[in-house]
Amino acid sequence: MVSKRLYFFVLVFLGLFGLLLLYKYVNPVEHVLFPKCPVKHMTGLDCPGCGGQRALHHLLNGEFKQAFAQNQLLFFLTPYIAVGFYLQMVPKPTLNELKLRKFLYGHRAIRILLTLIIAFTIIRNLL
Repeated sequence: MVSKRLYFFVLVFLGLFGLLLLYKYVNPVEHVLFPKCPVKHMTGLDCPGCGGQRALHHLLNGEFKQAFAQNQLLFFLTPYIAVGFYLQMVPKPTLNELKLRKFLYGHRAIRILLTLIIAFTIIRNLL
């Protein structure tokens, strides 16, 4: 019998895969289908995610320079997020995988990541 957890991960994977296909083939600048940033709309300031949709579109199309120009944070967080998904989906993680998960996603790592996101937001709005 297949577990509910496996069904959940398959559904999440298919949903993410569908979203990635959408972002690859549809440019967020050219379509109203994609949401606009409410922080940018209300304050005029860029949030940490501003430009993320455009960056993802460029990244999926191999346009790394344009992706980096849109949102530097997303450019670097994409591998971090991918590793997180991988480590979450491993059914029986090895000791090394557990250590890596704790190192990358433990309390200390999350505090460092939050500090980097806040610093990135402040810097991008000052420049």
